[in-house]
Amino acid sequence: MGFDTSFHPVDLPLIESRLLPYLAGQGGDDDINDLIARAVEIRKVRFRAKAWALGVQAYAREHEGIDFEPHLYVWGRPFFLVGDGPERIAEGIRRYLAASAAGVDAIAAEMIDRLDPALSGRIEPDAGGRLPGDDALAAGLAMPLRMLRGSAVALRGGQRHVRRPEDGREFDAAELLTREVPYCVLEFAAALMPGWMSRGYTWPTHLCAEAGVGAEGFTAPTPLSALLREEFPDLEWPAPPPTIVGNYMVGGLVPVDRVADARTRLADHRDRLKCDALDVQKIDEAMAVAERFGLGFCEATEIYSGMDGNLN
Repeated sequence: MGFDTSFHPVDLPLIESRLLPYLAGQGGDDDINDLIARAVEIRKVRFRAKAWALGVQAYAREHEGIDFEPHLYVWGRPFFLVGDGPERIAEGIRRYLAASAAGVDAIAAEMIDRLDPALSGRIEPDAGGRLPGDDALAAGLAMPLRMLRGSAVALRGGQRHVRRPEDGREFDAAELLTREVPYCVLEFAAALMPGWMSRGYTWPTHLCAEAGVGAEGFTAPTPLSALLREEFPDLEWPAPPPTIVGNYMVGGLVPVDRVADARTRLADHRDRLKCDALDVQKIDEAMAVAERFGLGFCEATEIYSGMDGNLN
C-alpha cells in the first residue's frame, strides 16, 4: 500500500464556525459560497506557482550546477517557495494567499532569483497542464461538502438516502456522514491553506511510534467532526485513531495550543526518526507555519497526489 502523505496547518476555528455548521444542515445552502470562491482563486494561484517550479525543474534537468530539489520545491512546500526559516516561508505563503493568479509571476520571479540570480529571465513556466474553468473548479470543491450537507438534511427529514445531483446515484446518508466528514473537511480546509507534500510512511505519529518516542500533543482528529457527532448522537460514529492507518484519511491532529510543544518534541528527537532529513524538514516547516498563523496541525493521506498532478 502506497501513501501520498501530507502535513497541514489547519484552521480549526474556520472548521468549527463555518464548515461543520454547514455540513450539519444549519443556515442556507449558499452559506459557504464565499469560501468556495476563495478556494477557486487559491487553486489558480497554486497552479501557476507550481508551473514555475516545474519550469525550473525542467531547466535544471538540462543544465548542470543548479541546486534544485524537486521534492522540496515541487512535491514538498506549497506554491513555489524558496528560502530558509519559518518567518520567510510564512511570509511567502501570506504573499501567495493574498495574490491573484495574475500576480503569481512576480512572486515566482523573486523565488527564482533567491534560488540562483543567474536563472533570472531563463525560466519559462511549464505549459503542459490546464485547469478547468472557475465553475468546474467550484463545483468540484463544493460537491463533497454539499453531499454531506444533503446527508444531514436527509437524516433530519427522516430519509435514509441522499442523491448525487450530477448522476442521480443514491448513497446511504448515515454512512456518508460517519465515514467521510473528517477527510472532506480537511480537504476543503487545505484548499484555503495548502499543506506540505510527502510520500510513504512519513507522517509524524508513525515516525514517533517507530522511534519509541511519544507523539507529544497529537490527538485523534475528533474536532473535525465534533459538531456532527453532537447533532447526530444516534449514528454509529467510529472512534477515529490518533494516527494514519489507511489511505484517504486524517491521522493525528495537534490543537493550536499544543503545536509549539509538539514541534519542539519532534525537533528534540529528529535524529531518531527513520526517514529522510527532507521529510523531517517538511514536517517542521508545516508546524512552524501553523504556529505562526495560529493554526492547528494534522497529518493526512491522499489530499494530494504527485502521480495525478494534484499538487499543493
